[in-house]
Amino acid sequence: MLAAAACGKTKNVTPADVALQFYVTLELGGVREVPEPRALVAIEPYLTPELAGELRAARVRRDAPLPPGSTDKPPFTDGNPFSSLFEGHSTYRLGATAMRGDSALVTVSFTNTEQKPAVEWKDTLLLLPSGAGASGTWRVADIRYGSTWEFGYRGSLRAVLQSGLGTAR
Repeated sequence: MLAAAACGKTKNVTPADVALQFYVTLELGGVREVPEPRALVAIEPYLTPELAGELRAARVRRDAPLPPGSTDKPPFTDGNPFSSLFEGHSTYRLGATAMRGDSALVTVSFTNTEQKPAVEWKDTLLLLPSGAGASGTWRVADIRYGSTWEFGYRGSLRAVLQSGLGTAR
C-alpha cells in the first residue's frame, strides 16, 4: 500500500488522498528539511508549480555562499518546513477535509513523541485543483501552520519560503 501511494499516481483522487500521498512520500524519502533536488522530484507531483518553485528557490538560497566574514547561518539549514514544529513530527493522522470554493483544506494532526512531554498540533494543507475534468487532480499549494508555541513556524510554508528566513520564529 505505501509503495502504491508513493508512486506518483495522483489522478482522480480526493484532496485527502493527495495529502496522504504527499506525507507518505516525504516519510519514505526521509525528507525533514528543504528538499534536495532528488527529493523535490519525488514530491513535486503533489505540489502546485508555484510551491515547487519556491522550495527550489529556498534550496538555492540555502546553498548559496555567505558573504566573506559573515557569522550568519544560511537560511533553511535545518528545521522541518512541512510542519509547525521545527523538529518535525513522529506521527501524523489526516483529519477532516473542508471545501472552500475551488480549494480544499485538509487538517493533519501531528505528534512529536521525542519531545517530553509529547507535543501535539494541527496544521492545514491548502490544496488546489490541477487539470480539468476526469484527468484532474489536487495539488498542495500551501501548509498553514497551527503552531501555538514560541519557537514553531507561524503563518504558512509559502510565507516562510518567501521571507527567506527559514528559521523558527
